[in-house]
Amino acid sequence: MKRIAIVAALLLAYSGLKAQDCDAIMLPYFNNNVERMENYKSQAPEKFDYRCAYARAAFYESDTVPAGVEVFSITEVVDPQTGNALPRSFKVDLNTLGYYSYTFSHFHGRYKDGLHAVCFSTPSSRHPYLVMRSLYEMRLIADNYINAK
Repeated sequence: MKRIAIVAALLLAYSGLKAQDCDAIMLPYFNNNVERMENYKSQAPEKFDYRCAYARAAFYESDTVPAGVEVFSITEVVDPQTGNALPRSFKVDLNTLGYYSYTFSHFHGRYKDGLHAVCFSTPSSRHPYLVMRSLYEMRLIADNYINAK
């Protein structure tokens, strides 16, 4: 039963990958330098696609906190470009929210095994929680997406 739930979750995540704007979620990876991003895309399109799929797989919104997942306030997430924390009024838009846009990776860094998801309270969003999948899940979803292409 647990295996079926995991497969269903991966399929749902995979279907959501196509909806996000790849350039918008990847631009922060290149320090918001469009020329650098376009150059990378032209020289290594497969790597760009994989990194995009990985970033797309990072999040989903939820009305509940998954069992065993630590919850942080969205205000603990920082914009590395400005040094400003996200406001409590932050509204999640999964079409443009990227893993590289903010200090999300620092939260993954708290768990050395790569198997822990993290949850953020987002009281101003449509759903009260933003769940960041584990690094393992992100890789699995990205791998499946790329292999299905």
